[in-house]
Amino acid sequence: MKKLLLCLPVLALLLLCACGEKAASGAPAVKEELPAPEALAAELQAAGAFAEELVLTENDVGCFLYGLVESDAPEMRYYFSSGAVADEIAILPCADDAALEKVKSECATRLDLQNQLFTVYKPEEVPKLEKALVLQRDRTVVLCVATDYEKAQAVLDRYF
Repeated sequence: MKKLLLCLPVLALLLLCACGEKAASGAPAVKEELPAPEALAAELQAAGAFAEELVLTENDVGCFLYGLVESDAPEMRYYFSSGAVADEIAILPCADDAALEKVKSECATRLDLQNQLFTVYKPEEVPKLEKALVLQRDRTVVLCVATDYEKAQAVLDRYF
């Protein structure tokens, strides 16, 4: 019994070490450099992750829908569907840490509002919103609502 108790911490440590993502060499996987927002959006669309082509929208429209101002993320890019589906991409390289916190909060609010809207308007779109990806790397936040999350995740896993 004492031997078993002594082995438990070692076993727990080994399990924790095994949880990290590893490259083939055994070192932690290194993510690729984030591309420009337009390039990332193009890559996601080329992967076939969306039900329809998403259109780059003027930043003032995106800012209004997300409750942001352009100075929060000066290089922000918003891509929206026609409205018939919930699919969208927001790529938000934030200006500073305060903007980062605001952007993350507003992305959560956007998803909540979209969920409420589509629950009434087109309930079959709600599962997409429930699986939405909100990812952060450094000061960049990406929100992605997709039809095919496997395809979207395959692209985003390279960077996030």
